[in-house]
Amino acid sequence: MLRSAMSSALVTRGDALLYAHDERAQTKYLLALRIDSANLVAADRYIFAAFLSRRGREIEDALRVADAVLRDHPRAASVRMDRALCLQLLRRYAQAEPDFERVGKERGDVQALALAAADAVRITDVQKANGLLHLAHRIDPRYAPVRAALERLR
Repeated sequence: MLRSAMSSALVTRGDALLYAHDERAQTKYLLALRIDSANLVAADRYIFAAFLSRRGREIEDALRVADAVLRDHPRAASVRMDRALCLQLLRRYAQAEPDFERVGKERGDVQALALAAADAVRITDVQKANGLLHLAHRIDPRYAPVRAALERLR
């Protein structure tokens, strides 16, 4: 009980630091995760802060954290989404696409499906991209990025 409360408090402190653009935020998130490895919010924030940093070394470390968290919590959609965003920054589209696709299908998330489709196009799997975009369009036919992407594929 105490570990969970301490971990949550560190996430709150990390959020304040991140809002202030203080790089120490990531240290707070990582410490929160070390205190309570089941704190998915801490993991999500740590990985997303690394994504925002755009620094290769931090992103690589965040990917290691994401991999460890997803081994224990494979349905942690926010961690999976953040991992995919980090992979995209590193131009590892073939690895990012399945994460986006899984989040999109499990959550009915049209943005994740659109990102998966964009990565499928980047790795020249146009057929898969088309299928993902059609699925996204069925979920929300008003989502403009999907409509525009479908138009480009035609």
